[in-house]
Amino acid sequence: MVHVQKSIKALSLTSVLIALAFTGCGKDSETTDTGGGDSAGPGDGVYLELPQGFVQSDNANLGQFPGWVGVPNLDDDDEDGTVDFDQAGVDGDNDLATAWLETAGRQVELRLSGSTQGIRIYQNGTFILGRDGATEAVIEGSDAPVELELEFNDFLKTGVLLVTDLETDEEFSVALTAAPLILNHHLQSAIEVMAMKINFQGYSNKSMIDTYKNKLGNQRFIEVDYDTYDGDPWVQDEFEFGYMNAPGLQIDFIFDTLRNGQGQAGRGLDNFPEDQYEGPDWVIDWWGKGQANSLDYGGNLEISPPVEVDGVQYPYGRIYYGGASNYSPKQQTKDALDSMRIQKPFMVDSTWLCVGHVDEYSTTIPDASAPKGFRFVIADTHSAWEVLNGMDPTTSLPQYKPGGYGGHSISNVGEILQDNALKSLNEEVQEILDSEKAKFMTELGLTEEDIIYMPSLFEEPRGCGSYVAALIPGMTNLIVAEEKDGTPALFVADPFLREDLGDQSTDPMIAAVRDRIPESLNLHFVDDWDVYHMGLGEVHCGSNVRREVTSEWWVDGAHLLESGE
Repeated sequence: MVHVQKSIKALSLTSVLIALAFTGCGKDSETTDTGGGDSAGPGDGVYLELPQGFVQSDNANLGQFPGWVGVPNLDDDDEDGTVDFDQAGVDGDNDLATAWLETAGRQVELRLSGSTQGIRIYQNGTFILGRDGATEAVIEGSDAPVELELEFNDFLKTGVLLVTDLETDEEFSVALTAAPLILNHHLQSAIEVMAMKINFQGYSNKSMIDTYKNKLGNQRFIEVDYDTYDGDPWVQDEFEFGYMNAPGLQIDFIFDTLRNGQGQAGRGLDNFPEDQYEGPDWVIDWWGKGQANSLDYGGNLEISPPVEVDGVQYPYGRIYYGGASNYSPKQQTKDALDSMRIQKPFMVDSTWLCVGHVDEYSTTIPDASAPKGFRFVIADTHSAWEVLNGMDPTTSLPQYKPGGYGGHSISNVGEILQDNALKSLNEEVQEILDSEKAKFMTELGLTEEDIIYMPSLFEEPRGCGSYVAALIPGMTNLIVAEEKDGTPALFVADPFLREDLGDQSTDPMIAAVRDRIPESLNLHFVDDWDVYHMGLGEVHCGSNVRREVTSEWWVDGAHLLESGE
């Protein structure tokens, strides 16, 4: 029977083994329309010019939610250890959203309401409204437009700026909205791929690392240093990449999980995000406190590509994570992700797995020919049995033959086919997979046409009790990235279901997977056996990817945020 398990990923080997028009320096002669603003000129009255267009009393639509948008000023541009918003006036290149107030030479009153403690407004660099200050200010008439800058202290802070022409009493209001946090999905192009090179007491991932270097190039592949980070290979589990942006602004975000190098601050990969990325225009943060369990790790946090569900568009996909009613990620993390709303999270069950991560049995891959532009990939035991039943049972499996940490004590294909207990276990696993597939189809609006079934078999490894992990290296647990020439590629665990380990062309499981994967994707089957597979993880667990940002959430995602304004 497969049950709930509060386990963590196997220890590291040493333990046994990341412009637009306005820049704040001046006003360009043209404004890029990214929000559907009226193309007609503003005339001679008072108006506020946003990057998306202008707002005035007889053209107020653009002032409606989300209106004037910006990013939370949560980075540390002067690198003094204090968040910029906590030091009024500290301004980096990507912190403050700029707009231009045309006064028509008359006095204009500004009134700020809403989350005033989380908002500041500056006039020509001087703080005039908001946090710990006034909520009303009068701008003297000027022949030239007045520069206003907007600053927020947190995600999705909202307010309203009422602009009144004191001579004519005409007024209009502008909504103020801070960006949500958005996490990356697999349809975004890869900027960097990272993994740790390991060669320890005969256990090596050199072949996998060499494939990354060869296909991605040394400039796009980051080799995580073994000695600096205690031989901790689980790069995916330590942190997750995201971002917050607004017209002309972007701050990158790393959700640094509570894993903390598997339990202790400063241990393992705990300091890697800070060492590699900390600085201006980067925020590294986490939610919750206390000891993490495996469900709090990054491998248990995934994001779908854009989907439509029950008529609702999710242009940046949906977040999903694994858990159950009595065992799940920390409530603080779930609450924080729920509060962003733009990638409305949902939970599926991963607690039947020894490690308990959703990346062990589900993922998404790009496919331009697919109805949704991607395919959902889910582990499937039926497909694996089909391949095995078509093989000669005497086929030797030298990779599986060793016992202990080196293999599965399986000499040939026949031993798998004749193992009735293994068949019974995988029938039970398939029932769970079918149930979870139904949840994914509902939550992501999928049809059968969207799904690729990845051949998979599971076992009950030593130390996992009645909880399962991959017997055949988990090919669903893969990495999506572009090669040096821009071709999208998948880096997948080599299943090693063959006698000649050096000749992948003889592997019927590889052939079966190639038949299922879109021809537009290059497929690289990498040797992850020693370091990852036998450590109860696979390629995705041991790698991480920073991706390009193309979001205009204020244009195509605001409908997901209005209920919480």
